[in-house]
Amino acid sequence: MPEQRADPRQVRSRAAMVTAATALLTEGGLEAVTHQAVAAHAGVGRATVYRHWADLLGLRLAALEAGMPPLSPAPEDVRAASGAEPRAELVHYLRQLGERLDDAHAGAVLAAVLGGAQYDDGMQRLRQTVLTQIVDSLRPAVTAAVARGRLRDDLTAETFAMTIVGPLVYQRFLVGARLGHDMVDAVVDAALRAWAP
Repeated sequence: MPEQRADPRQVRSRAAMVTAATALLTEGGLEAVTHQAVAAHAGVGRATVYRHWADLLGLRLAALEAGMPPLSPAPEDVRAASGAEPRAELVHYLRQLGERLDDAHAGAVLAAVLGGAQYDDGMQRLRQTVLTQIVDSLRPAVTAAVARGRLRDDLTAETFAMTIVGPLVYQRFLVGARLGHDMVDAVVDAALRAWAP
């Protein structure tokens, strides 16, 4: 049986609705994302929104997922050198994360996920997705540095992520500071010193 191809109009309207939902999330928080508001913002009928997301939670989860794309990979030369000197690869990922935390849209998405994860299974899964993305992006550099004796042999990627991401979240959301490259680099350097053999 031949594989059915998605109707390009449906693909476009779904993309427009997700874009509208994420914009509403950024502007007004999770409560602003409703079927009616998304329909109005995307220029589609409310029935179209319901056809894609029958329940409100599904619509909100779609908006949140769209606001959390994975971090882009480090350039090949940076990855190749990372076992001997992990700093450049770690800085690459943490600067990306810092830029996302600074971005109003990404910050709103993260705040909604962290708040909602206390009460909702779908939000808990999204929180785990964010955590997994961060840890998995750091894992190759940390593993290679541990294997080459650059970092302590009892260090895991999960522990390193806790050490390095915690200060960034603290600075951005509790202190309200912007996460420029200098701040990110200082956090990376402090973590590397703390976990040196």
